[in-house]
Amino acid sequence: MANLLLESVTHKGDLPLYNKRLNDAKLMEADKIISGVAKGDNRAVLAFKEHLGARRGEAIHTTGDDFIYAFAQLTQFSVVNEFKAAERNWSDAIETEQVSSFETPIDYSIKPVLDGFERPQTEPGKPGDVPPLVPEGSPYPHFRFAGERNAQGNIAKRGGRYDLTFEEIIRDVVGLVPQIPVLINEALLQAEEYDAWAPLIAFINTAGTRLAAGETLLEEVTLPNAPLSRPALAVALQQAALREINGEVVDVSAYNLIVPKGVKEQALFLLNTFTLTGQNQQNGLQTNLYSVSGYNPLSKIANVIETKYMPAGAWALIPAKGAISGGKFYRLGQLIGHVGPELRLENVTGQYLGGGDVSPFEGDFETDSAAFRGRIIEGPLRWNNEYAVYSTGTGTV
Repeated sequence: MANLLLESVTHKGDLPLYNKRLNDAKLMEADKIISGVAKGDNRAVLAFKEHLGARRGEAIHTTGDDFIYAFAQLTQFSVVNEFKAAERNWSDAIETEQVSSFETPIDYSIKPVLDGFERPQTEPGKPGDVPPLVPEGSPYPHFRFAGERNAQGNIAKRGGRYDLTFEEIIRDVVGLVPQIPVLINEALLQAEEYDAWAPLIAFINTAGTRLAAGETLLEEVTLPNAPLSRPALAVALQQAALREINGEVVDVSAYNLIVPKGVKEQALFLLNTFTLTGQNQQNGLQTNLYSVSGYNPLSKIANVIETKYMPAGAWALIPAKGAISGGKFYRLGQLIGHVGPELRLENVTGQYLGGGDVSPFEGDFETDSAAFRGRIIEGPLRWNNEYAVYSTGTGTV
């Protein structure tokens, strides 16, 4: 049974026990009390109040004074598990990158070098990042590492705290205390979604990335910043394929279509219902011909993802995850070793005059308050917005 508990609350064992005073038995007993509280078991409620100092009485000796630490540990496990399991559509569109500091990350590249100088070009047309041939009896060239801060942006801390007064603990410890970490976790999930989407939308909404006027292969003319339609999507893909970064045409195998909330079904209808096959002239009128099979000019659009951070009427094409060859677009940076939410319970309560630690839920020394704090560390990392095509949907420049 202990293994089942640890597998469920430690995310299959990948979260460590932070307090060495704890063991499986103490965690099991604490979990039993917490589960009983959730089910409305009166004995569990009474035990919970006693352990948290809201009711004077003898502690349950199976956990002893370590219940507070077990409660904090189980809460952290639960929060991390719920955070990982939460639905988040940004992860379908945006890659992550773990970094080691709060500074803008450094991108490293290597170049073959001989005696401090790049070896003369002996193979016309060979890219510079391909190591040269090594003639018989010749020394191998040295690799030179070059590090540059090509990205813009960096990670930062977000978070907040809630000070729980001693009076609140007495009034409603069972209803309030277990909910505080849950509510903080929900706030951190909102922070994560904001940090993923809002900087991305601002990054791609520039004059240089906007959808220009164009014409499809079927001679359908589209306006600049055209509203979402099949012809507009076809033109956007054409323009995306011709974008250049540092003089080289981009190489992107697939795109995601980003739309505002409520527009996903419309976009899926445009992409999947029919395939444009030609046009027909009849009585002076020109009509498009569609079928359910044949060539699909929109086949490079792999997925449709909606977000509340995309303005009404606007839409954009961005590279699908892993679809860029030889470059970077945009990622959500995360601090190594600190991915996801971190919750803490302040413990500055002092000691009783007769000896013994005071429970954090008896309140701190100054104000009789117990403080919960939640933190998340992340931030946008931006490289090249030329990979994206953005339309305001207004039909004007």
